[in-house]
Amino acid sequence: MIYQNPFVILPLTGLLIGWITNYIAIKLLFFPRKKTFGIQGLIPKRKEKIAERIAEASLSILPEKIDKLRKIPFIGNKIENYIKTEVAQKIKNMDDKTLQEIVEKVAKKELFFIEISGAIIGFLIGIAQAVILGV
Repeated sequence: MIYQNPFVILPLTGLLIGWITNYIAIKLLFFPRKKTFGIQGLIPKRKEKIAERIAEASLSILPEKIDKLRKIPFIGNKIENYIKTEVAQKIKNMDDKTLQEIVEKVAKKELFFIEISGAIIGFLIGIAQAVILGV
């Protein structure tokens, strides 16, 4: 029977384990949102640092615009710090669910690729197991 064939069952089991493992790993980026049993998702845990890095990067996205703003008397020198502070504060004040939705929307293809990669690698390992076991 086909479900007893190791060249079917081992690759399919590997595929399932690889996909589930990567799926769980992706979810652990976001969950748990609040520290539970000493564990917290990477993104909620590092939210402040992420906010600061995004704020810093936001300045490099529009360098020409910021250069123009710097030339404005009285506020020009303060504009860079103001933008960084505002962007960082907006992200820090964002609830974790909203931040998760943004990250998932931005990285949808990459997150899907990670899940599929786990499935493919698991499938290939299952084939290798069947060959090595010589069944």
